[in-house]
Amino acid sequence: MQVMKETLGQSALTIDQSAALLGLHEFSLLSRIQAGEIKSTRLRSGEMAIPESELERVARSPVSTLALPSHVQETDLPDDRLGIERTFGGLRRNGERIAYSVAGGAAHLTETEIKGYRAAFGAIASELESATKLREQLKDANGLSDFEEAEIESPRIGRWEIRAKLLALGKSDILLGQRADGEFAVIERFRPESLYGKHNGSAEILLQGDDPVKLNRDFTANAQHTLEFMASNLTAKSQKIVWEQFPDHRPGHIVAAITERCHQAIANEETISQNRKVTHSVGHGFRV
Repeated sequence: MQVMKETLGQSALTIDQSAALLGLHEFSLLSRIQAGEIKSTRLRSGEMAIPESELERVARSPVSTLALPSHVQETDLPDDRLGIERTFGGLRRNGERIAYSVAGGAAHLTETEIKGYRAAFGAIASELESATKLREQLKDANGLSDFEEAEIESPRIGRWEIRAKLLALGKSDILLGQRADGEFAVIERFRPESLYGKHNGSAEILLQGDDPVKLNRDFTANAQHTLEFMASNLTAKSQKIVWEQFPDHRPGHIVAAITERCHQAIANEETISQNRKVTHSVGHGFRV
């Protein structure tokens, strides 16, 4: 992973902005940062970003000529979606009753502190939910629908018969393919409207080898690391909101609660690697 130091006057877009501009899911962008294919920088808040110069290299266009998709962030999310539960008891802190629990009861906050938690966690809730859904897909690929095409072909990767869909990202699909010579590959297929796909090929090979079981295991392990990277970046994003907007509301305590919530959402389980099954979607009962 190539992380550049933030320099004075350097322009950079956050991960969610960069992914939207390139027509990628944040998972795809972060996985390429981890692989060293795309350079990143870390903002003073700790949040990851992509320098405009690097975006221009990947998009092959000046950033000023590219339209950043508008994003309407959900506001006033209900407490149950934010993982907030009302508590009843006599415990107090700084003269204020501890009235809420978050992160599955791992943290307890007062009425004043919960305002900071709502604002900060509300800003990342949708992205964390997306990451959590990807984690669920990793646990059981049988829940995914069949890929629409029996094979994919492009000048860059050649022709591959699709054996299974491993991950549905919305803006792309990650597939297990088999070539005529028996070679297997994990392939990411991009949507036609993806700017990244238009300039870097409609499909890219992520992993390749002759053992589909090992490929599947390696992909799952890599994907779990990327999800943990996503959770860490979301924590940094929420931390910035807490410290800037609620500096007097025990920000460290609030950040710790959000960090724990993100960890719980992405935490690995043995079933991910032990029980995951990939079903052959186009033929004779191929299983990994």
